[in-house]
Amino acid sequence: MKKSDFFGVASTREEHNNQMHNLGRIFTWIALGFICALPIVYCISAGVTPNWSQLGVCVPFMAGYWAIGLIEALSYAPLLGTGGQYLSFITGNISNLKLPCSLNSQTIAKTKQGSEEQEIVSTISIAVGSIVTTVIIIIGLIPLAIFQNEIVNVLKPVSPYVIPAIFGGLTMVLMAKYFKIAVIPFAVCLLICLVGNLIGYGETVNSQSTMVIVGMVVSIISTLVLYKFNKI
Repeated sequence: MKKSDFFGVASTREEHNNQMHNLGRIFTWIALGFICALPIVYCISAGVTPNWSQLGVCVPFMAGYWAIGLIEALSYAPLLGTGGQYLSFITGNISNLKLPCSLNSQTIAKTKQGSEEQEIVSTISIAVGSIVTTVIIIIGLIPLAIFQNEIVNVLKPVSPYVIPAIFGGLTMVLMAKYFKIAVIPFAVCLLICLVGNLIGYGETVNSQSTMVIVGMVVSIISTLVLYKFNKI
């Protein structure tokens, strides 16, 4: 791509993808810069330094999140599209907001997987979702600042059900749209959860990191087998 076309209008799918990758990398590095600058600025302003021994203890815990992030980047890419993936990973809340928003918009628009229409619809829906979320958060901060204790006490009893409700709705969307592909990893993960609870390892087995990795591996294997036998 020519430098003059960096911020221009793409005429082909390849040019569009190149633009999205170039811009996505730039804004990703900018976002990472702000994220890394926040603790540095805080330490300088507060006159404190990190406890490096405690930080070393946290490395295995952080490695788990790095693994989840890598797996999410690989598994969400076909569903979010090029532009949508960069937008999602920069703004956050992928599994509980950006991914359901993208899938729902694709379902309503009846786009074909991997098509230009899917790319455009996904990117627009995620961008609009990010703007709406930001506006709602700003509006919500006003009453939260005034009635913080009252709001927290009201929402505390229902907070454990929020994430299961979101993932449950997302699961039904994926099951309905990609039943043959989704039913096998869903059944395997469900079986692992049941067995884990029966043998007393439910808290470890049912963790998000475990289920994401297991679901990813089973999905790849089952999809390859189904494709080999011409079932999909």
